[in-house]
Amino acid sequence: MAKENAVKKICFAFLSLLILLAASCKKPIKDSPAQKSDPFCSAPVKTESGMVKGLAESDLQTCVWRGIPYAAPPVGELRWKAPQPAKAWEGIRDGSVWGHRCMGMFGMAQKYFDKDPSGKMSEDCLYLNIWRPKKEGKFPVMVWIHGGGYAAGTANTPGYWGDRMSEFGDVIVVSINYRLNYFGFLALPALREEDPNKSVGSYGSLDQVAALKWVKNNIAAFGGDPQNVTVFGESAGGMSVCTLLASPLASGLFERAIIESGPCKVGTPLELSYERGKRAASSWDCGPDDLECLRAVPASKIVSSRRGQHMGLFMPHQDGYFLNASATDIIRSGNFNKAPLLAGFNRDEFSIMAKVFALKSRKAGPEAYPKKIAALLSLDKKDAEQLVKLYPISAYDNKVINAYAQMRSDTGIICPTYRGLEAVTNHQVDAYLYRFDFDDFRMGRRIGAMHAMELPFVFDAFERSFKRLYKPEQIQKAKPLSKIMMAYWTNFARTGNPNGPGLPEWPKFDPKDQKLLVLDEQVKVEQAGLSDRCKFWEEHRSRLDW
Repeated sequence: MAKENAVKKICFAFLSLLILLAASCKKPIKDSPAQKSDPFCSAPVKTESGMVKGLAESDLQTCVWRGIPYAAPPVGELRWKAPQPAKAWEGIRDGSVWGHRCMGMFGMAQKYFDKDPSGKMSEDCLYLNIWRPKKEGKFPVMVWIHGGGYAAGTANTPGYWGDRMSEFGDVIVVSINYRLNYFGFLALPALREEDPNKSVGSYGSLDQVAALKWVKNNIAAFGGDPQNVTVFGESAGGMSVCTLLASPLASGLFERAIIESGPCKVGTPLELSYERGKRAASSWDCGPDDLECLRAVPASKIVSSRRGQHMGLFMPHQDGYFLNASATDIIRSGNFNKAPLLAGFNRDEFSIMAKVFALKSRKAGPEAYPKKIAALLSLDKKDAEQLVKLYPISAYDNKVINAYAQMRSDTGIICPTYRGLEAVTNHQVDAYLYRFDFDDFRMGRRIGAMHAMELPFVFDAFERSFKRLYKPEQIQKAKPLSKIMMAYWTNFARTGNPNGPGLPEWPKFDPKDQKLLVLDEQVKVEQAGLSDRCKFWEEHRSRLDW
């Protein structure tokens, strides 16, 4: 009974988080209020494919255009091919209708965390949304790439609506959908052979490039400055930003970049994914070379398939076209798209999950530390001794499970993000590093500042996403930090420097002193103290994956 209670204690916070988030999504999503009659926002705007009219948000001084196609529907013969130009339309397109979300994994993420007001999941999903201030001007542009492990997610979810950021910072916010799961990242030799560029397995990433090209060519008509584009994203969206820094295909498409909890260790070798792709094709009753059969498989069958699924499958590939090597290695070589970078991570990215996976070590104390860590991470005695020096157990309440949780956050998100930023600064590119620590929400003291918890602050979306996690008084505590973060983000988009009047000074990252900005109720500057830890994990690459 005592053992059962201990297990329940450790799992409680994680399970409660899922329950609260599920409860917050029981009611249908309310669309953002809009006024169709507003002359400023509904005036037709000309794009390469046709005219489109927008809406005015009734509670904000912003306009919105939803569901604008930036590429042709990747269906039929276009499944697993590079995106093609959007088809032209006659008349004036209605910008009040959300585009479909892309086909993604079924499960908790889709059902509870990223509800989509379009109400439909489809292969026909290459759409974007635009928010702008409801006034004349030429505004910086911020292009948002959503997360979801390259396997799920949507640009349409209320947590990513850009209206409040647009009004607050006088910027244009664009959010994009891109192909996910097998549709975005399946790699097979036959697919590579048919492609004129011998590209394969990075269709979702090519969609992102196509969206950025659309923005460059069309955003001026919406009041945006095509010469001042910032690409930003979280988790897989942050990883996407890193690949766009690394890919020659994205050259000249953006001027600045923001990475939120986005590991730069991106770029899967083809041979590994070929084997996974072949297993997937077999599960769809097709041969790996039978492209006619593969393109005829119902989308629902593909997206619900479990055979061959692996997160490494759903990532951009080192195909010699989109990426020539891993993103980090390309950046280290200096042959990347040099742009000012703002990047960071959350203090407790994977801590609660790590604790669940290490239940047997929940009671272990200092005397068992080296032995337990060696077992948990399959290390020899020498490496384990080195590791416990880097993570002194006294800093973790003298509990092995706490130290292990920090190690897992470091290996999974923190170090790959940090090393990417460090690589950028080695080439005299301005960069700014942050750590998000805010944990004053329901269960915050148990689950900490975990993965994705900065998102409501970036978009001021407390009442839209993670609503049940915050009591009203906690939202009031969080709002000042949200305003500070939106100011940093939009200042950076405007000038490449996040600093501005009334904000705590954020120093540029210098590899010598390794200073970062701590984002919490009290915003302050600290030393990152990550260099030696991250060097260890890079030398033990096999430990970087779960």
